[in-house]
Amino acid sequence: MQGNAPFFFVTVAIAFNYDRLLISSSLDQHHEKKDGRQEDEARISQKDIDICSLFNTDKSPIWSDLKKDILAASYWPMDQANNSNFTQWIDGLFVEYYNVHQLRRSSFYPADAAASKVLIEVVSDRMKYLNGQLRSYSPPMHILVTGGSVTFGMNCAQNPVGIPEESLNKKFIDCAWPARLENLFNRGLFQNKKVVKVTNLATGGASTDVSNVVLEYHLIPEEVKNELPHIVIWAHAPNDAQAPDKGVILRKHIPEFIIAASNLRMCDDLLPLVVILEDFYGYENYETVNQLSGYLYELATWYGLMGINHANVIKHELWANLDKAHIISNILGGDYSLHPGMGSHIGVAWTVFYNFLVAFSDSCADSASGERITKNPMNSKYMGGYEIGGKYQSIRSTWQRNKNVALDFCSDQLNSNTAAPSPCTYAFMASTMSGGVVRPSDLIKKMSRILTANVGWEAAGNPIKQPRTGWYATKPHASFSLRIVASLETKYMTIMAMKSYGDRFLNTLLEINVRIQHIDKNRGESIASYEITGYHKFRTSIHSPQKFELPGGGAKVNDTIIVNATLSRGAYFKINGFAFCQY
Repeated sequence: MQGNAPFFFVTVAIAFNYDRLLISSSLDQHHEKKDGRQEDEARISQKDIDICSLFNTDKSPIWSDLKKDILAASYWPMDQANNSNFTQWIDGLFVEYYNVHQLRRSSFYPADAAASKVLIEVVSDRMKYLNGQLRSYSPPMHILVTGGSVTFGMNCAQNPVGIPEESLNKKFIDCAWPARLENLFNRGLFQNKKVVKVTNLATGGASTDVSNVVLEYHLIPEEVKNELPHIVIWAHAPNDAQAPDKGVILRKHIPEFIIAASNLRMCDDLLPLVVILEDFYGYENYETVNQLSGYLYELATWYGLMGINHANVIKHELWANLDKAHIISNILGGDYSLHPGMGSHIGVAWTVFYNFLVAFSDSCADSASGERITKNPMNSKYMGGYEIGGKYQSIRSTWQRNKNVALDFCSDQLNSNTAAPSPCTYAFMASTMSGGVVRPSDLIKKMSRILTANVGWEAAGNPIKQPRTGWYATKPHASFSLRIVASLETKYMTIMAMKSYGDRFLNTLLEINVRIQHIDKNRGESIASYEITGYHKFRTSIHSPQKFELPGGGAKVNDTIIVNATLSRGAYFKINGFAFCQY
């Protein structure tokens, strides 16, 4: 049977379980009282006056005032900056569909004012470091983005002005909206200095629960661990909208993401700032889209998260012109489809950039006028899960308990700069999202540590092009065996399996038998069996984490976990990750 035990800091009811701090902390174990982030009131300090001057204007809204710089930073590919057809298209997109009046529709919950103040400090320190005014290293303001194939950049080079598409690697690195967002900050505001860094961890087929595995099991790239994000943007709407049970998205998956993202900086009250972003995607069932939009609003207001809806900027214009292909192409850069083109990616970057400009401008203006910037008294970091049907008294008691445990834990980490140990005996995911295992050769190296037998499975695929890197069954009754010696208490096994449609996925079934050999001879062996299907009826391919509770209460240190898997039905199956972990 599939395990229903919680992820990091989440109980079965999805409430924060800070007792797990005794097992594993967040990746960030520095204490930040020294810079005033944990004071009850925050003000823009004198050192931020120069930065605030970028966000103040007396003549017009900041978006209009920065128009020239925004457009100059939007002319990518750079070699097309002198292409009048290209620049005129982007100029028209800005004026007709992304003017300030339309962009105001995108904000459905404002950024936390105190967090915005701290982000301005981060930017200010970075500028001072780059200008030689600070000797100690000050990192860029780091924005981490998670999402699926839309955010990854599928079709992002489609355009209506005849520019040929770049190679896949270059296209997806530079063309997707996260890269464009970084460009808007650094070229549009900071004279092409590396003040802001945007890391795109999106990967094809990833719904929220995939990102949860990456964040909770510390499968993020080393470069992210070395410079933890100040902002985390959730952008999984296109895939989550297709989930058969939207209630699970509301009650479980997104709350778990919020908690996991927040815990990247466990001992920081205000950061990372978690952002919920609904970008536009051409999904035909508007009832499904509206239902997810409602859930996103519900969660943003519940947790007090910054909420941005790019779809609100352009959707009515698109719906009104569904019979006019040239208008659709002009706005989206391509067809009305799940994966819109370059115009949509430019638009998402503009929309997110606009919302941060407004947040920073408001924070600076409030300070200049003498307004006090106070912290949210009930920080989302300690709220736990989304308890439907609960009472407000229980919300407060959960929040207070979690906050107290966190304060006790963080006081012990005052002088520690060591990253937390992984909560897993063994874990990897073949994906550009997690880094490390990107090519079949990487996967072979990773699997060689635990693979003891194999008939009919192979490491195959490509880092970006379909089919992507994974562990593939290529014949009926294909089988493999794994042997894992537990390096820490290991209670759960998670298998990242592809689910898709089409004849080769129909009726596919992977049978998994697990045996734990305990070093305590009095316990003998613990045995369990599980099943995973590879088919679903939705016309898209997704990677779905299948989490199972290991038998006998799991493995103790030095116990041996034996896994035997057989494709009992079908002749095709894909796995792109395994995790044997404490939770």
